[in-house]
Amino acid sequence: MSLVPRDNWTDFSRFFDHAFPTLRSRFETDSFSPRVDIVEKDESFEIRADLPGVKKEDIALKCQQGVLSIEASMESSKETEKEGKVIHSERYSGKMSRSFDLGASIKVNEISAEFKDGVLTVIVPKSEAPPSEQHQIPVR
Repeated sequence: MSLVPRDNWTDFSRFFDHAFPTLRSRFETDSFSPRVDIVEKDESFEIRADLPGVKKEDIALKCQQGVLSIEASMESSKETEKEGKVIHSERYSGKMSRSFDLGASIKVNEISAEFKDGVLTVIVPKSEAPPSEQHQIPVR
């Protein structure tokens, strides 16, 4: 008798569902790895990163030698009470860092960023001449 159906061995993610069911659900809900979309337009790059649960003041952007870096941190805690007593308490803190090589032909001083409804949108205008210094980008 087989405890794991034969067809599940070919689907790697479902294998972990059966082998470690509690771990898979925790990694999916607690891990801090945002989804990012990058769109190249004629005159700029547009980068959108989903950062749910992150506060605007916990986001840092910088661009140096054509590499855009996004850093974000977050903290969360959960507490379950029953009849006035804490029966379960969890805390999570994490830091994320992503870098994107946009090349040297960008207008570093004209990069703009906006954070709204958990989505960070960064507009990076293209240029002809490469920049020579690091530039901090404010998040509005």
